Amino acid sequence: MKTIQSINLWKDGTSRTASILKMFISYDDLSEQAVVQYQLLEDSFVVLASGAITIAGQDYIDWGSTGDPNAEIYAYGANSLGLTITGDYVAPQEEQQP
Repeated sequence: MKTIQSINLWKDGTSRTASILKMFISYDDLSEQAVVQYQLLEDSFVVLASGAITIAGQDYIDWGSTGDPNAEIYAYGANSLGLTITGDYVAPQEEQQP
């Protein structure tokens, strides 16, 4: 998951703020195209929006050419959705009792 520059989305009659992008591959024919599912989440992991992005053609062929296909697919998805990635999502650490 990646953190994104916060965006406001309308859900259930209220304006909510998405700050996390989650993506996973739902289909890959291993030759011409792949379908990536995405979710835009609040900090509390409530899904505010979801959908699918297809990567095909030269974009599919080039995917992974830098050696980090995960970073590349997140960048591709964020660009497709008009989002700005701000970093990797890091789960809050629980405080340990002395």
